[in-house]
Amino acid sequence: MNTKVAQFYLVWSEHKNLLKYANLADDKIVINALGRDLVGQHLTIATTQNPPLNYAEWENGKWIGKGIAFEFIKYIQDRYPFNYTVTVPPDIVLGNKTAGVFGLMGDQKADIAAAFLPKIDAYNHFVDYSPTLDVGEWVVFMKRPIQSATGSGLLAPFTFEVWILILIFLLGMAPVVSFFIFLHKKLCPGEQNLPSHIFSALWFVYGAIVKQGSTMLPSADSTRLIFATWWIFITVLTAFYTANLTAFLTLSVFTLPVAKPEDIGDKGYTWVTDRGNTIEEAADNVLKDALKGSKGHYVYESRDSIVYDIVMKKDYLYLGEKPQVDHIMYREWLVRASEDLLESLRCVYVITTWPVLARERVFLYKKDFKFKRLFDHIILHLMEGGCVKYKVRFGLPKAPVCPLDLKSIERQLRNTDFLLTYYVISTGYGLSFLSFVLEFLFGLICRSQLYVREEKPRSPFQSTSPTLPPAYHTLFDAQYNHTNGEKPNGNDYWVEPTHQGRNVGPRPSILIQYAQ
Repeated sequence: MNTKVAQFYLVWSEHKNLLKYANLADDKIVINALGRDLVGQHLTIATTQNPPLNYAEWENGKWIGKGIAFEFIKYIQDRYPFNYTVTVPPDIVLGNKTAGVFGLMGDQKADIAAAFLPKIDAYNHFVDYSPTLDVGEWVVFMKRPIQSATGSGLLAPFTFEVWILILIFLLGMAPVVSFFIFLHKKLCPGEQNLPSHIFSALWFVYGAIVKQGSTMLPSADSTRLIFATWWIFITVLTAFYTANLTAFLTLSVFTLPVAKPEDIGDKGYTWVTDRGNTIEEAADNVLKDALKGSKGHYVYESRDSIVYDIVMKKDYLYLGEKPQVDHIMYREWLVRASEDLLESLRCVYVITTWPVLARERVFLYKKDFKFKRLFDHIILHLMEGGCVKYKVRFGLPKAPVCPLDLKSIERQLRNTDFLLTYYVISTGYGLSFLSFVLEFLFGLICRSQLYVREEKPRSPFQSTSPTLPPAYHTLFDAQYNHTNGEKPNGNDYWVEPTHQGRNVGPRPSILIQYAQ
């Protein structure tokens, strides 16, 4: 049984190969027949104005097709000589069944559209598509920002969330230290001389940050652990900050303020694009949500005018096809390089590494175009052989032109890097001056209250000298029965407990008897 199955599989495989070769032979026969029929025919070819991929120029009273698309048409014409007339839609848009280049194909006014056009599945019912030429990408072309979107100042080493947590710890540490010292003084005999005021704790927190030290000297182990914890935290934090700041100033990767298509709408950018291109059609469909909140302009101007008058002067974003903007970038770089400018001054524009829109690009045929199979066969070979990719990149260097990261070895710090430093020192001077003014005003108020006293009649024999303290032996009279009096060694002494819990006697100077 297994032998019969194996024999059947072998016979079927051979039959399959024969059918494959037969189909190839049939295709070759059909294509050769179509090629013979194409010779001497006259075709009407539509195109759009999209240099250098495809465009037309008016010469001697007729349109002359140019660009990469017509190089492929010329290649087919050399193999199968035929004549053609170029037509350009008057409304210069992709259009639909009744307008633009798609309208010409839908109305059967052209046989083929030789242009790198997007494949739109919704139009399948009135046009046919060639095999895919390539995948077109529409990117953002913009003026290069002065600094990276991640920032390059003093706040760059940490993210916003990290700074928020540091601020929370900074504001919360002073109350914690103050409360802990206050609680310790209430419950334990130690730390009686350590101030528990919140301002003292706040200055300790600040002094640890700037490595200034503090006048607070804890003696209890628990309080010392709190102080040591904050010192260790600040030491580790400043070490990471210093290292990361150095890396950001020297080795950080340049990033753009727009990282995805949604950023264009979320940040309210104003953008411009060519009238009638794929972006205009996609802005009402697949890009509707991404571009919501932004302001778009569709213009019919030369790309040089768009670059210099709109992108450079008005700081708009230009949404264009990648090959075109690559050529613009390279041409601008060559002009500035010839002037012997620095690398940072040569690259005044930048292109996003991600596409706003990606679409398959194809040629168009009218419905039931007789020579579709022949054109598809040749276009497929051109695409598979790499000819399309080569022609699209022709004239451009292999290395990327003006990438995001210019890889500069030396980087001079700018004022933007120290902007926060200027803010800090200005704020510090302002707060210091305000504090001085308040202290001066409070001093005037206190001084006026000190010298404003009620006038009292005084006897001419009344002494103006300060009252002397009572004699030491009178402290043990009935008038001072609340005092801590003891009689060690048979003598009266004043005894006072200390914050360590021990009792101390009077100093010898207190035992001196003052006489009136």
